[in-house]
Amino acid sequence: MKVGRFLAVVLVCAAVNVSTAQAKGTSPDEASKFLDTLATQALNVLRAKELTLEQREAQVRGLLAENFDLPRIERFVLGKSWRSASGEQQKEYQRLFGQFVTQTYAKRLGGYTGEAFKIVKAHSYGKKDALVVTEIARPSGPPLKAGWRVRNGSGGLKILDVLVEGVSMAATQRSEFQSVIKGHGVDGLIEMLRLRVDKFSARGS
Repeated sequence: MKVGRFLAVVLVCAAVNVSTAQAKGTSPDEASKFLDTLATQALNVLRAKELTLEQREAQVRGLLAENFDLPRIERFVLGKSWRSASGEQQKEYQRLFGQFVTQTYAKRLGGYTGEAFKIVKAHSYGKKDALVVTEIARPSGPPLKAGWRVRNGSGGLKILDVLVEGVSMAATQRSEFQSVIKGHGVDGLIEMLRLRVDKFSARGS
């Protein structure tokens, strides 16, 4: 076989392998195990009575930062404005958005006093992702249900979105941000994020 033809065959085989891998998407079983491990770690922190509320929230923020695909989420939320923003604006937005998202979820989870977490089901979600549906039992009130959209990418399994009552949190955030940008520009959005991050920090001090 000639070298040129051999290389062509190799490239075709490689393309087929890549296409097959992409077609398989994210395994629901792997996504389920990933989220179960993350939830166990988070709940262990939240149940640590030797830690203050602020310490619990700080540790949960660290877990969220490691396991959420923040770069992908922050670009999706900013939408077309990402391309028109200056390098300095992009950098400051990324810094503040990461803090804002992790603080928001950590604050919501920080006061958790429930006892049971369980994975209800997991299934494919689109061509690339898996959706893991979870339920957290609470001492009072109905269970807290959420769907976690997970993707297996170059950095491993990461959370792309959280669906509450079927509503995408990323899409909701995008709508809110676009409204702010329409009225006040990217600088206005950055200032809003800065104020919210500072407000969270002041509460924790």
